[in-house]
Amino acid sequence: MRLIACKVQNKNGWYEIALTGKWAGHRAGEFELRSEDLKQIVFNFQNMGLDVVVDYEHQTLFGNEAPAAGWIKHPDGLKIEGDKLLAKIEWTPRAKEMIEKKEYRYLSPTIVPNYTDPVTGNSIGWVLHSVALTNTPFLKELPAISNKNGTAHQEDNKNTNQKEEKMEKEKELQQQLQQKDDQIKALKDKLEALEKELQEHRKVAATAKVKEAIAAKKLSPDQESWAVEYALKDKEGFEEFLKNAKPIIQKPQDNMFAASDKPQGAINFDKV
Repeated sequence: MRLIACKVQNKNGWYEIALTGKWAGHRAGEFELRSEDLKQIVFNFQNMGLDVVVDYEHQTLFGNEAPAAGWIKHPDGLKIEGDKLLAKIEWTPRAKEMIEKKEYRYLSPTIVPNYTDPVTGNSIGWVLHSVALTNTPFLKELPAISNKNGTAHQEDNKNTNQKEEKMEKEKELQQQLQQKDDQIKALKDKLEALEKELQEHRKVAATAKVKEAIAAKKLSPDQESWAVEYALKDKEGFEEFLKNAKPIIQKPQDNMFAASDKPQGAINFDKV
């Protein structure tokens, strides 16, 4: 009996080609694959010394022209992970192109359950005969193959795709938020620079106003610092203060050169 099975999933370049379980609807009859059967397949593959062909539509079974689509290389091209049998396939350029174009979507291995050793004539159990590219696999448990970035591999399952899309959206959102943060920082820096420039202009204007008031005798020179600070804090209040301020008049005794008809203590040299 020959067993023809299944769609597969790529894991780092490895393709799942079979799994443990029971099936009752195969045309060759009911069959079961157990963990020990998978181990026997790998053991026989490693000891038979031949690469296993990957063909198109199981053409190797029918004795017609059967060009290779790829090869499972001896002795390390098969392995077991959990309840699945995985194969590492070296694709031909033609097969790669067909997978890229999605002309073929599935893998289907042919497994012989009671293979007879041609040398000894003894049954050696389960043997992997070949694997085929097909679009009509028997098993439905495993996802299809496809091509990404120019190399043949399995399609990511729906959950993986959704996770990658979510991560990509989160990354894009983070980039947008970072751009917004950079823009806000740039605006804050610009605003601070404008505020500083405005404050400098206000100080220049206030100083000019105070000096004008000093020149008009509404303030004394020693009031300059106080008046500038007052003008900066309360411009309207300062202007109201200046409006009501009266000119400062110096007393004669405060100035030894003050004009006077008869300065006290002065000596008159007009008459001897």
